[in-house]
Amino acid sequence: MLSEPPSSSPIVLVATFADGIAAHLAKNQLEAAGIPCFLSNEHRPYSSALDPVRLHVRQPDLAAAQAVLQPAQALMHALPPEDETATETVRCPRCQHSDVVCRQHPQPTDTLLTRLRLWFLAPERPLCHCFHCGNDFEG
Repeated sequence: MLSEPPSSSPIVLVATFADGIAAHLAKNQLEAAGIPCFLSNEHRPYSSALDPVRLHVRQPDLAAAQAVLQPAQALMHALPPEDETATETVRCPRCQHSDVVCRQHPQPTDTLLTRLRLWFLAPERPLCHCFHCGNDFEG
């Protein structure tokens, strides 16, 4: 005769994931918070788009699991400028948009031409990129 499970509460779906790594990270977060959970469909190769990896918990733990997986506070916050008049924003010369990032040093993902330009030519002004129109320019 089979024994009854420790709890007769129903099992519910908390989240689905396209890849097993993200699913295991979420599972580890729940287990670290003391919420029992399990994954399904994690060992099905090449079917994540059609049949994603599923993370399950018991019904009473659903709210706590959602709170752990979707925290109310973001880990990083953008700080507003202290003084709007003192802050000079760089604008794209092509589209005049302010969604621009500037940097002085080469990054590992830069092309060889960009690295040479930043190392040898040493621009007085930083190299900038506009996320609105994709224009690269000196700031």
